[in-house]
Amino acid sequence: MKVLTSSQMFSAEQAQVNRGMSFTRLMENAGSACAREIRERFASLEQSRGLVCVLCGKGKNGGDGFVIARKLALAGFNVAVVEAFGEPTAEDSILMREKAVETGLVPEFFWGEENAKNSIESAAVIVDAVFGTGYKYREDERVRAVFEAVNASPAKVVSIDVPSGLESNNGDVPGSCIKADITIAVSCMKPVHILKPACVLCGEIITVAIGIDDDIIDGIEDDTLAVLTPAQAKKIFPRRDLMANKGTFGRALSICGSRNMQGAAVLAASSALRCGAGLVTAAFPDAAYNAIAPKLTESLLLPLPSNEAGTFSSGAIPALLEQAEKSSAVLVGCGLGLNLHTKELVSALVQNCTKPMIIDADGINALAANIDILKNIKAPVILTPHPGEMSRLTGMSIADIERDRVNVARRFADEYGVVLLLKGASTVIAGAGRRDAYINVTGNQGMAKGGSGDMLSGIILALLAQGVYPLDAAVLGAYIHGAAGDAAARELSLSSMLASDCIAALPRVLRTLEG
Repeated sequence: MKVLTSSQMFSAEQAQVNRGMSFTRLMENAGSACAREIRERFASLEQSRGLVCVLCGKGKNGGDGFVIARKLALAGFNVAVVEAFGEPTAEDSILMREKAVETGLVPEFFWGEENAKNSIESAAVIVDAVFGTGYKYREDERVRAVFEAVNASPAKVVSIDVPSGLESNNGDVPGSCIKADITIAVSCMKPVHILKPACVLCGEIITVAIGIDDDIIDGIEDDTLAVLTPAQAKKIFPRRDLMANKGTFGRALSICGSRNMQGAAVLAASSALRCGAGLVTAAFPDAAYNAIAPKLTESLLLPLPSNEAGTFSSGAIPALLEQAEKSSAVLVGCGLGLNLHTKELVSALVQNCTKPMIIDADGINALAANIDILKNIKAPVILTPHPGEMSRLTGMSIADIERDRVNVARRFADEYGVVLLLKGASTVIAGAGRRDAYINVTGNQGMAKGGSGDMLSGIILALLAQGVYPLDAAVLGAYIHGAAGDAAARELSLSSMLASDCIAALPRVLRTLEG
C-alpha cells in the first residue's frame, strides 16, 4: 500500500479533478466516508443520544468536518459543531458550512463561548477536523488551548486525516498536539501514520476511499513510501505444494555464532526452521559445538575450525564457500565476532558467493573497512544494520541517520546495489533502483532485546531459500518478525518477552499467512 506525502496527495486529487471530478465533490466524498466509519464505530450513540462534538478548523480539513457533522445529524446523532478559530476561509469549506447550517446545525465558536467549551468537555466522541495535511507547526497559545481541551476530555477522539498539531510528512512530534484514538486517513496513508514517534499518537488507522482512481495513486512517480498489508503479505508468502519435498523449500546455510555468542547461531537457525526452510545447515566454530549442538536437533550441523578467540579461523573458509554453493541462500554475521579471521571470511563470501545472501551484525562490521567490495557481488545481497552498524558503514553519525532514515537507506541501496533493511523503531527497507521504500508497521518496544536481530535474519534466510525475491523477502521478513513480537507481547508482556518467545509465536503468525 502506497503512503503519500501531502504534495503527492494533492497531485492525485488534481489528477482526479482533471478527469471531471470537482474538489467540492472530493470533500463531500471524504466527509461522507469518514461519517460512515464513525457511525459504524459508535452506532450505540445514535440510540443513547450521546454527544458527538465536531471540531472544525478554518481550512479544508474543517470542510470535511462540516460534512461529517451534517451526515451524522441526518443519521440521527446528537451533534455539536465547534469552530475552533472562527468561520472557514477555504471556498469549499464555506459551502459545506452553509449546508450544515441548513441542516439545523449552528456552529459554536470556541473562544469566549461557554457552550463550545461545554460541548468539548461533555462529548462522548470528538471529531478532530482542525488541521489537515498542510499544517506546519507553529507556537500558538490559542492552538495549544484547543489541543489541551480535547486531550483533557474523556471522549474518544477521531482525527480526520492527521491528528491536529502533527505534520503530515514526517514522524516528528514538534509540540503540543491532539492524541487520537482513531485516525481516518483520507484516500491513503501519510508518512505521519507510519513513522515513529508521531504514529503512536494516531491511534488506530482507518483508510477510506474518496473516489480517486487506483491508477492515479499507483501512477505517482515521485519517491514514495509503502507499507505491507496483511493481504499483500499473504500473497508473497510461499505456498507449499501438495507434492513437494524438503528439497523443494530450499537449503539454508546459517554461518553464525562463536564460543562467546553461541545463542546467535541457535536463534538464527531456529527461526529459519520455523519459517519453512526445507533444510537448514548451521555452520559454526567447533569451539562452540558443545553449547550449540544440543539446541539444534533439527538442523544439519557443520562445525568448522576455530581460532583461539573461539571464532571461525581462516581455515574454515574453503568449506564454507563449498557449502554456500550447495545452498539456496546464505546468512552470515550473527554472533560471528570481529577479528582478522572473520573479516577474511566475510570478504571471501561477499566476493565469491553466487547465492542470495543476508549479511548481519558482525558481518556488517567486517565490511565497514572494505565496503566497496559490495560493488562486485555476484548474487543479491541483503544488509540488515541497526543505526550503529549503519554509522560504521557510512561514516555518518547515528543522529544524522535517524533524522533521515528513509533517504539514507535509499541512497545506500542504490550506491551499492543491495537491499538495505535499516532496523529501528521505524524499520526501513529499500532496494537498489527502486523509487519506493517500505516502512514496517508491525512490532513493538519489547523486541528491543538481544537475539531479536538474529531471529529476523533467520526468517529472511528461510524466505530467500524458498525462492522469495530478495526485496520481498526483506519486507515480508520484517513484517513476520514484528507480528511474532506482537503476538508474544499479547501473551506475555513487553518487559518479559524474549527473542525465543517470538520464535515460539511464529506458528501463529504463519498460520494467518497460509490461510
